[in-house]
Amino acid sequence: MDYLHGFDSKEQDRLIHQAQFLEPYVYTGVDFKKVNRLLEVGCGVGAQSKILLKRFPKIQITGVDFSSAQLHVAAQYLKRPISDGRVHLLQQDAQRLDLVYKKYDAAFLCWFLEHVPEPLKVLKQVRKHLKPGAQIVLTEVFNQALFMEPYSPNYLKYWFEFNELQWTMKGHPFIGAQLGHLLKEAGFKSINVEFRPLHFDSRDPKQRAEFIEFFFQILLSAEPKLRDKNKVSEDMVRQMYKEVEIAKKAKDSVFFYSFARATAIR
Repeated sequence: MDYLHGFDSKEQDRLIHQAQFLEPYVYTGVDFKKVNRLLEVGCGVGAQSKILLKRFPKIQITGVDFSSAQLHVAAQYLKRPISDGRVHLLQQDAQRLDLVYKKYDAAFLCWFLEHVPEPLKVLKQVRKHLKPGAQIVLTEVFNQALFMEPYSPNYLKYWFEFNELQWTMKGHPFIGAQLGHLLKEAGFKSINVEFRPLHFDSRDPKQRAEFIEFFFQILLSAEPKLRDKNKVSEDMVRQMYKEVEIAKKAKDSVFFYSFARATAIR
């Protein structure tokens, strides 16, 4: 599976930072205190796994990912919990899971379905491996929701190309809005979908600047692929840097993004 952001060490470090930076927002409302066996699909470098282990000391995680490069990093990052028997990593295609049916008490997928060609297949596979009554928790992007003031034309053009490239790679940059439908089609019940806004303005300029920079790094992680395909130019990227610096410092600057959280029962 191709990956919009690539698999180099810089990107792998970014994923760990991303998980830590967004932890207060991603994990609000996530309660796995009664979960023993957790299935984490798309575990990547183990960034979310480490947070899950910290927050829920009783869980055992089976982490699945398609990328051997990501799993290699995860094996080092989670070396201690792996040796303690709390984490088991497997290289598998999430659209064709080969695990024991009805084994897991819960499933956790975070920033993953956006990269999968057939997310419904993944959800159907996950459901087969959950115990009856087990919960699935999904956190996903909704890239239509991005807004930044002052008006930043190069930033917005780049963002369009970012999403267009992900779409042509058979990804789903707007999948947050589709989660309810997908869970229903996969056979889940008690489905709940909500949107979590990240909204920062002059009331908290420090946090606003931090989020603008954080999100900018997400955009830049796709620059090599965008440049290779001639989707963005050196001048556009240079102008985008300037726009971001202005937005980080402008008194009336605003940053808004919203991601989706969905839960359901098997």
